[in-house]
Amino acid sequence: MSKSSRERLRLERIRQAQKERRRRRLVLGSIGAVVVAAAVAGVLVQAIRTKPTSYAGALAPVSVQEDGTVVMARPGVTKPVLDVYEDFQCPICKEFEHINAAQIKQFAAEGKIKVVYHPIAFVNPQGSLRAAAAAQCVPSGSWMAYHDELFAKQPDERIALTIDDLKGFAANAKITDPAVLSCMEAQGNAAQVRQRTQTALNSIPGTPTLLLDGKQLGNDQALTSTGLKDALAEPGR
Repeated sequence: MSKSSRERLRLERIRQAQKERRRRRLVLGSIGAVVVAAAVAGVLVQAIRTKPTSYAGALAPVSVQEDGTVVMARPGVTKPVLDVYEDFQCPICKEFEHINAAQIKQFAAEGKIKVVYHPIAFVNPQGSLRAAAAAQCVPSGSWMAYHDELFAKQPDERIALTIDDLKGFAANAKITDPAVLSCMEAQGNAAQVRQRTQTALNSIPGTPTLLLDGKQLGNDQALTSTGLKDALAEPGR
């Protein structure tokens, strides 16, 4: 092969290599654009699904039971029953409340559901116990306001809530009855909270746990804006 022929072959190979590199860049760029678009779409979908619900209407009647559980339901509504196991120092419970508390309140107010709250204590040995025992002192008419204040002002799970913290939250919730504040200080409900916690943890994995007519809901249902709504829309409900 002559020198000129070899040179032409070399140049042709260079052109082919450059052409192949350009093709690969185009392909990789297209794949990258698709991946980015899919990622953006996924982020947007998740943002929509975890956007907090809102409700500004009146609440269904709330009643504190002798065992320390709390029922929120319109008169005569007995099913479906949504059992909510929560710990006032549980950060994921706070996230659940942030996303779905308003939706639960609306469901109950519309007579679509009976809600039973089970405040238990295991995330922070001292703080969780104090908070659940204090909440049990609060009368039915103020209980939900106090419940919401506890989650709104929740500290790091490693920092135990104190009695002073809990009395301060009561003031924020406009609870001033000396008997209620004295009950919080005395922590007379602590033993019942411990028993309720032990009983609950024999059947649930932790908090938050949601049971709909006895069936545990997954995190995708509990921790997304559409989760409970979709669960309630299942056939037969």
